Amino acid sequence: MAASGGSSVPLNETEIMMALNKGRDLMENKEYSKALRAIMDAVNMCPCSPSGAGTQARHGKDKSCHIQQCVTALKKEDHPDALYQVAKCPCACGYSWPACPRLSHASALDTLVECLDKAEQHLSAFSTALSVIRLDPTSAIGYCRTAKMLQNMHKNSSASSDTAMGRAQAAIIKGYGSHPPAHPFRQLLGRLVESGLHSTTQYRHRPRDTYDVVLQRMAHSLKIKQARRDPATAFPREVFTMILAYLTSSDLNRCILVNKQWNQALERDDTIWANLEYLRPGNPGRFLGRFVQRHRGIKSLIIRNGSAFQLTGAKLNTILHGLRHLRRLVLRSGVVSQQPQKVEFSVEARPGAPVPRTALRQLSLFSYDVEAPGKTLIELNMNSLLVLDLVDTGTPLSRVLGAIKLPRLVRLRIVETPSRSMPHGFDLEWLEMEPIAVAAPNLKELQLDGLIVGWTFDSPPLADKYTFWQSLEVLVLGPLLHFPPEFPSPFLHLRFFPPLPSSLRRLEILGPTPDIAHNLLYTTDPPDPASAPPQEERRLTPHLPNLEVFRCFAGLLDPPLLESIIGPAAKSGTLKVLDLSASDSRSSTATMASPTIQSDFLPARDLPFAASDGLHTLGLRDFNFHRDPASRFGASSRFDGQPFLDWLECFPALHTVAAYPGDWDGVDAFLMRLIIHPRVKVLYQRNLRGAVRDEALALAKKHGVKLVHREENVFEEWPLTEDWVMRE
Repeated sequence: MAASGGSSVPLNETEIMMALNKGRDLMENKEYSKALRAIMDAVNMCPCSPSGAGTQARHGKDKSCHIQQCVTALKKEDHPDALYQVAKCPCACGYSWPACPRLSHASALDTLVECLDKAEQHLSAFSTALSVIRLDPTSAIGYCRTAKMLQNMHKNSSASSDTAMGRAQAAIIKGYGSHPPAHPFRQLLGRLVESGLHSTTQYRHRPRDTYDVVLQRMAHSLKIKQARRDPATAFPREVFTMILAYLTSSDLNRCILVNKQWNQALERDDTIWANLEYLRPGNPGRFLGRFVQRHRGIKSLIIRNGSAFQLTGAKLNTILHGLRHLRRLVLRSGVVSQQPQKVEFSVEARPGAPVPRTALRQLSLFSYDVEAPGKTLIELNMNSLLVLDLVDTGTPLSRVLGAIKLPRLVRLRIVETPSRSMPHGFDLEWLEMEPIAVAAPNLKELQLDGLIVGWTFDSPPLADKYTFWQSLEVLVLGPLLHFPPEFPSPFLHLRFFPPLPSSLRRLEILGPTPDIAHNLLYTTDPPDPASAPPQEERRLTPHLPNLEVFRCFAGLLDPPLLESIIGPAAKSGTLKVLDLSASDSRSSTATMASPTIQSDFLPARDLPFAASDGLHTLGLRDFNFHRDPASRFGASSRFDGQPFLDWLECFPALHTVAAYPGDWDGVDAFLMRLIIHPRVKVLYQRNLRGAVRDEALALAKKHGVKLVHREENVFEEWPLTEDWVMRE
């Protein structure tokens, strides 16, 4: 099916591929003569033809004019497009080479070159490889094949002149004249790849393919200048700076060593180093002083592994003296230990330099002792701190913070991780809330966890708790927060926390202890010694009309109390997230491991005040609405979740559900019903496992639902402090 005369035969890609596959099979069997005929049939199937194809003879593959023209063009080092110009013109003997942009034609010729080379017809193979370049000089196929042949010839440059390889090499070198270079094929290879990279970059309009990638790699390995463009010189300074801004500090330190241009670009631009993060720097102490001197504009410094950084008091002094614009300091010890790491740190007045007056907006300490270095760092920045993060910093928090005033502090997190040997609160440390309230009276966000909290009742008291935290917006009490055991729940007037203000937007009580919830949510009138004893104070509930998020995992609260907490926000549409536990926290048999389920509880009936047009996230755990009349306790291992499905209808804007009923028979089918529910778009659960989980994932994909498996019930976690945007 060859193209004859000037007629146009439709291109049959399938027949071309069949002919090429036949030729490749014959090559594998070393039947090269038959393979050449099959491959030529594939070449001739292309309908393209040169001008005057019917009148001129076919160009011989070993014509010296063809090879000499191309070699002469490659010798012109100052003209990278010389080979491109030769490929676009007729041969010196007058033959007009075919021009065809079809990939199938070039692939057929490429296979022909491979077959000729295996048949030891090296000169014909080289000539045909050059003809692939003439076929389409903007395609990388011909350049890649010719470069591969030149690599092979360079590797076998010592071949005898009596062999086929030697004769082909002599014919190609003949184009250099009587004085060829010492490594002609190496030189030709470099010039060919450089010319191919130039032609495919400047003149090609089609998308890049795998051959372009191979050609680019060849150019890199040959160290061709065009392929190794330095972005420090190729891009404008602003663009180069934007690229470097995405790198970590460790990567930036390596970039300094690239070359002089990179070093200067990094040294003169302080914006790149504004947010510095050390992971495991090599030899950090030796160059710290010099580095700080060069980059005084650093605003954020995060040390992920203080042990590897070898953090000392002297290094802290270097940082504070040198980085006068530092606004955020995050120190992580990186050491797993029961005791926080101590760093003896005192402010040193250096010769010619005053005592550092730092103005940190954020200070975060992770597993560093709150007294050394925490106390000194807090005292230095007490008039500027907005964010204070104390995680596993030791026990004397009340004493340290009680002696410091933090008038601008708006965000405070105090978290202690109890030891694994005593995980039930017996080893928790006492945190007196009164010194915290006195030290930071203007808090807006507070998180507490892993502590025993209480308010010390000295006579006279240091401060009136009713005057503190009137602007509080976020309060998160973690699952390991405990109420003092010597203050049982009946004495609700012994409050550990100031009354909740109306400004509160987010309230999360994540622990199972009911004493925490009741003590926090009940407010008492200020005692009047002249009228009545404290035991007869009236118990009131806070007014929270701005509440957006409410989570309480301490068991289902009394409906009147719950209504007073979330009722106003739900009625106005302000409430967006509601997450509760249906276990009966008031039962004497209820424990953290096995809560008592309120089987007679129906949320749509018993919590009508929770219905809200603005609520989009609803969560419930430890629930089962099945009742067994034969059972003494009214419940069995069977599960009924229909009342929860009915409850979803009370929230027209709902799209996210967290369902944690427990391990009951029939929970899998219930979760499947939630997946296909028309309002559910995101489902958090922990019951689906194995093959059932795979089936649920497929069903969720079909209905466009995001199915999240999470063991913990809290899906809106406290954000990492270092990712929090600092407020000026």
